[in-house]
Amino acid sequence: MNYYSEDIISAIDPCVVLHPLFEDWYEIVEKVLLNDEFQRRKMFMHHHEMTVWDHSILVSFNSFLVGRYFNADLKVCALAGLLHDFYSQAWISTPELEEFENGRYVQLMKIKKPLFKRHGFTHAKDASINYVKYFPELENKKITNSIKRHMFPLNIIPPRYKEGVIITAIDKWNSVHELPSITVVPKMVQNLPNKAFNYFFRKI
Repeated sequence: MNYYSEDIISAIDPCVVLHPLFEDWYEIVEKVLLNDEFQRRKMFMHHHEMTVWDHSILVSFNSFLVGRYFNADLKVCALAGLLHDFYSQAWISTPELEEFENGRYVQLMKIKKPLFKRHGFTHAKDASINYVKYFPELENKKITNSIKRHMFPLNIIPPRYKEGVIITAIDKWNSVHELPSITVVPKMVQNLPNKAFNYFFRKI
């Protein structure tokens, strides 16, 4: 798959590119967007036909906009928003990923894991480690904490900084809007293991 392109603007949603503040945001994130490993997230599916690339850009840009309103660190909002799902392994398999580099991005999917070791509970920490591996010059306590804690309340420790709170909220808002219909939610919940229900609801 020809995932890499230096013409990254053409791969960004027009609603972002046409926004009056696009250039301000782009100046912060350009280096990440041009990175080969990050561009591979065009092959990672996120939710219902949206890729991790597209989702991450929307979370980053929207966090950047909201951060302006709350007088937050805009560099942190843009970068942590862009890298919040920069986990090392895909959680949805596709034929392209199965064939790409001998399937190295889907290897862990073949290993059965207990509930709390699955993607939803572990990918935030994974992303907080992976971004430092590929972008060590960006390492920053606010960026790291914002990425690591963005799955609150699924991960029980909340973000420490307001930038992280913004990213957490925007990530949830975007993810809900990516669903094709609210009717998919009961099906998703129904597929959870009975042990999960017993753990969370045994006292109800």
